[in-house]
Amino acid sequence: MTTEEAEDFATDPRAGAIAELMRRYFDAVHDGDVPALRDIFHPENRLAGLRNDEERFSSLEQFLARVERRPTRDAFDYRLLSVDRSGRAGVAKIAYRYHGVDFVDYMSVLELDGRWQIVAKSFDGYHAPEDGEPEAAGTRG
Repeated sequence: MTTEEAEDFATDPRAGAIAELMRRYFDAVHDGDVPALRDIFHPENRLAGLRNDEERFSSLEQFLARVERRPTRDAFDYRLLSVDRSGRAGVAKIAYRYHGVDFVDYMSVLELDGRWQIVAKSFDGYHAPEDGEPEAAGTRG
C-alpha cells in the first residue's frame, strides 16, 4: 500500500480496517499461515472465479488445503486498487501476479462482532503478457 493510499484511509477508519485486512490476507497466504486465514475468512466464505477461462469454485476448506500444500512460500507483489464501503459492508479490489498469472480479486467483506472478515472472494486470472507488463486492471472483458 502506498503512502497516498494510507492517507486516504486515515479519514475513514473502517476503510482503513478493510485495507489492513487485505494486507493480513496477503501476508497469511504468502506465509502459508492457515490459522490466520481461518481468522480472516468467515467460515461460510465461498471462492469463485476464472483462471484462463476455466471456472473455479471452492469452499474455504478446499482453499486452505491448497495453501497448506504449497511447497514454497512464493513472493508476489500485490496492489490494493480500491476499497468501497457502506456501513459494515464493503468490497476491496486487489491485483497481483502469481506464477505468471495476473489476478484481480474482489473481496466482499463484512464487519461482524466488531471485526472485518472476508465473506466471499471472486477473481479473474489470466496469463501475463510476454513482455512482462501486467494487463491494466479492468481492461479485460
